[in-house]
Amino acid sequence: MDRQSLRLLVVVAHPHDFTHCSGTCGIHVSMGDPVTVVSMSAGVSTHNVRLARELARPPAERDPAVMDMTPERLAAEKTEELRRAAALFGIGDVRVLDFPDHPFFLHENPEAIKQLREIIFEVRPHVLITQSPYTSRPHMGAPGLSSGAHNDHNDTAYAVLEARAQAQIPPFGSTVRPHKIAATYYLGVYFEQSQVDFTVDVSEWHEQRVQAEATYVSLGNAGRHSGAMYAEPFVREGVELHPHLMVPDSALRAAADPSV
Repeated sequence: MDRQSLRLLVVVAHPHDFTHCSGTCGIHVSMGDPVTVVSMSAGVSTHNVRLARELARPPAERDPAVMDMTPERLAAEKTEELRRAAALFGIGDVRVLDFPDHPFFLHENPEAIKQLREIIFEVRPHVLITQSPYTSRPHMGAPGLSSGAHNDHNDTAYAVLEARAQAQIPPFGSTVRPHKIAATYYLGVYFEQSQVDFTVDVSEWHEQRVQAEATYVSLGNAGRHSGAMYAEPFVREGVELHPHLMVPDSALRAAADPSV
């Protein structure tokens, strides 16, 4: 039986968040699956390490090129970084929406749900990959969010899940055919290791992961390779129905090797 082609939709809060599933996306592109990447914002208020470093210097020693950078120029730079990073994995359909970040409050930007719903209608994905809707540990390794802290990732997930619900059951008067997404997965970097359901082996895409990290020069550290993992973790939204017990080939190979 031939494998069914899958359409993937990735929705993240900030451009750099794409790297947490980039290798997985590259695998699917190589298999002929179209992938669309959407960032809710250009991330101009997130990960601006260069500005933070300049502000730590005495005023007379600060770099004017960094200090005079406008939000519009930085947004264009970060958008281009995401496009270059996605291209490393064969992805050309990249969209950066014009919503604020740090913070992105969904209740102040309800238009986000409508825009995402329209993207779902256009792309009609089988698989949705997005941020975690749960207040879990940040992916940079801190033990947990501080009390009262806002997380753009959570609100992005809320917007995506509401858009998905509206696309599945459209309101009266709609002329667009409903669409139901078959599977939703959350980026596993926002969960504790014990909560991860599965990982995707991206060893063959490790070099592209490293190159992708290097494209984000706006982060202030072109050699930031800490996110370039060999496996990318995911968490299922809910219980999946399988036709039988499914054991990955990698597990069978490991079990057959007495040296492991």
